[in-house]
Amino acid sequence: MSLSAVKKKSPGQGMKLVSILLAFVSIFFVTLLYYTQNPFLEAFEAKTYDLRFTNMRGELAPNSDIAIIAIDDKSIAELGRFPWTRTEYARLIDKLSAAGAKAVLFDIFFPEHENAKADKIFADAVKRAGNVVLGASFDFDKEFNITGRISSIPEIESSASGIGHVNFLPEPDGVNRRSMLLIGDGDKFTPSLGLKGAMVALGEKEFVPGAFDVTLGQRHIPVRADYPAKGVYALWINFLGPSGVFPHFSFSDVVNGRVAPELLKGKVFFVGATALGVYDMRVTPFDGNSPGVEVHATIADNIISNRFVRQTGLEALIDISFILLLGSIAYWLTTRLRLYSALPVTLVLSAGYVWVCYEFFLHGHWVSMIYPPIAAFTALLVGSSFRFLVLERSARQMRAMFSSYLSAKLVARLEKDPDAAKLGGDNKEVTVLFTDIKGFTSYSEKHTPQEVVTRLNEYLGEMVKLVEQFDGTVDKFIGDGVMIYWGAPLTQPDHAELAVACIHAMRKKMDDLRVKWKNEGVEPFYIRGGLQSGEVVAGNIGFEGKKMDYTVIGDTVNQAARLESSAKYYGVSFLVGESTYELTSSIYRYRELDRIRVVGKQLPVRIYEPAGFSAGMDEIRVDQFNVALALYRDRKWREAQQHFVDISRQVPDDEPCKIYIERCEYFAGNPPPDEWDGVFNRDEK
Repeated sequence: MSLSAVKKKSPGQGMKLVSILLAFVSIFFVTLLYYTQNPFLEAFEAKTYDLRFTNMRGELAPNSDIAIIAIDDKSIAELGRFPWTRTEYARLIDKLSAAGAKAVLFDIFFPEHENAKADKIFADAVKRAGNVVLGASFDFDKEFNITGRISSIPEIESSASGIGHVNFLPEPDGVNRRSMLLIGDGDKFTPSLGLKGAMVALGEKEFVPGAFDVTLGQRHIPVRADYPAKGVYALWINFLGPSGVFPHFSFSDVVNGRVAPELLKGKVFFVGATALGVYDMRVTPFDGNSPGVEVHATIADNIISNRFVRQTGLEALIDISFILLLGSIAYWLTTRLRLYSALPVTLVLSAGYVWVCYEFFLHGHWVSMIYPPIAAFTALLVGSSFRFLVLERSARQMRAMFSSYLSAKLVARLEKDPDAAKLGGDNKEVTVLFTDIKGFTSYSEKHTPQEVVTRLNEYLGEMVKLVEQFDGTVDKFIGDGVMIYWGAPLTQPDHAELAVACIHAMRKKMDDLRVKWKNEGVEPFYIRGGLQSGEVVAGNIGFEGKKMDYTVIGDTVNQAARLESSAKYYGVSFLVGESTYELTSSIYRYRELDRIRVVGKQLPVRIYEPAGFSAGMDEIRVDQFNVALALYRDRKWREAQQHFVDISRQVPDDEPCKIYIERCEYFAGNPPPDEWDGVFNRDEK
C-alpha cells in the first residue's frame, strides 16, 4: 500500500480564487453598465422614478402661494373659441393686479399681431402690472443646437418684467421627468417659466449657473449639465401629484369678478390651458394628461419650497457602493447556501434595498433602484453556476467518497467546504477505536453461515448507527472487527470525548442486544475494543485510479489495535490508552489497569478501563483497586495481594484482580531487580 497524493496541492484554493475573480468580474460588469448608462436598464430605472412617486410616496401638498389660472372648458364656453382676443388677457391682468397678485406668468406667447388697438391694450396692461412674465420657446436640432426662438411681438415682450421659456425635455418614453431649467443662447441664459416664477416669488433678480447647481440667493438648485456645451441645465422634477394638485381658478371667473380678491392676493399665478381641446397636455409620472402649466408650477414649487430630487456625484457614489455591497453579499451567500436558499435571501436583501432607496428618495436623493439588485442577482447567478459546475462537483465527490461511512452531519459539512478534508496526506490529531467479537471463531463454528451473517449484520448495523450518532468515521470492517476514528477527515477538537461517549453507548446497546437475542433463543456474544488518541497521517491510501480509500495510518492506529487485543488478556471489554485518558479524565472516570510495553514499542503506556464496564466494579471498588495497584508498584507484594484478594471476593469475575494476585504471588518468591519500573511487557499482538 502506498500513500498517494501527499504532495498534491488541493485545487480548492485555486477554485476559490477563480470563483472570487468571477464574482469581481460580474460586479465590475454591472458597474460598467452603470457608467455607460445602458439605455435598456436606464429605461427601467426611469420607471422606478415614476414608481417612487405614484406607488410609494404619493401626493404632497403644494406651496400655498402658487395657483393656476386655467384656460378651461368653462372659460372657452363663456368667452368664445380659443385663442381669445388680447383684451381678455388685459382684463385678467388688471383684475389680478387690483387683487394684489404677486406675479402673473403666462404659459403662452403672442408671436403675431392681432391689431394695433388690442396689442396696445394688452401691452399697457402688462406694463402697468409690472409683474408679468411671458413665455418663449426655442427650437433645437438633433445636436441640441438652437435653431430658432418663438416669443411675443416686441411691443408686448418689452413691456413684460421678464421672459421664461416653456420648453419641455421629455424622456424617450415620452414622460417628462426633467426640466430645462436654463437654456443658454450665446452668453445669455433664459430661465424656465418655473424658475422665473420662483425668482419673482422669492424676490431674487439674479441666478448663477454652476457645474452641478444653479445658485439663486441662498438656494442651490441641483442640476445636471446634460448639454453643458449647449448651455442646457436640467432639473429633476419633484412631482407633487396628479393634475389638479394646485388650486385652480377659471379664467372666466377671474375676469368676470366671480373670485373674491382675498383669494388672489399675494399669489404667484401661472396662466395656461387645461382644456383638452387646446392640446397643451404632458405626460408625468402621475398623469398621462397633465396640463403643461402645472408642470411649470411644480418647478416653481420645488424651488420655493426647497424640495429637490438630487442625482449628483454623491448619489453616484452611493450607487457604486451599493452595487459593490449587494453584489459581494450575494456572492458570499453562494459560498454558504445552496441556490434555493440563497435566492430568497437575495430577494429579501433586494427588497430591503428598495426600501433604502425609498428612504433616500424621501430625503431628496435619487439612488439607483435597478443596478445594485442586478449586481446581486448577477453575482448570485455566476457564483451559484460556478459552484454547481465546479465546487459542487468536488462536494459530490466528497459525498460519494464519505457518505457510506461518515455521519450525515459531517457529510453536510464536507459538502459546504470540501477543502476541510484534504484528500492527500495530512497530519491529524485523532482517536482510533478497534472492536471485535470475543470468541468469534468458535461462535461461527457452532452456527450456520446464514445465522452468523444475519447476527453479524444486525450487530454491525447497530454499531454503525452509534458511530454516526457520535460523529465518528467507520474506516473499514475487518471480518467481525471494525476500525473507527474521530478527528478526520474533518478536524474535531472533542474527538476523544466523542469516542469515549460512543463506547459507553456501545456497551449499553450490546446489553440490550443480548437481552433481545436471549428472548429470541439466539446465542449472544460479547465485544471488546481498544481506544487510543494521537497523531496520524490521514489521506487516500491505495492505487490511484484503481482502488483507493480514505484512511488513517500511524503509531496511534497500531496502539489502538494492540489495546483491543490486550483487552482479551485483562478480561475486560474495552481498554483506553493513556492519551485518550488524559483528554477525557475530567469528564469520565477510569480504573487504571497497568503499565504495559506492547510489541514493537520501547516506551511503556498506561492503560485504563472505563468505570462501570466490569460488573461489580463500582466507584468504591475502583478506589480499592487503585490502592492495591499502588502497593503493588511499591513492591509490597503480600499487602497488595491481600487487597486484590479482598476485591476478588466481592467481584469474583474480575480478571484484573486475578492477574495481580498471581503476579504478587510470583514476585513475593521471585522479586524483580531493583530497577524494575512496574511495567508489564506484552509479548503478544
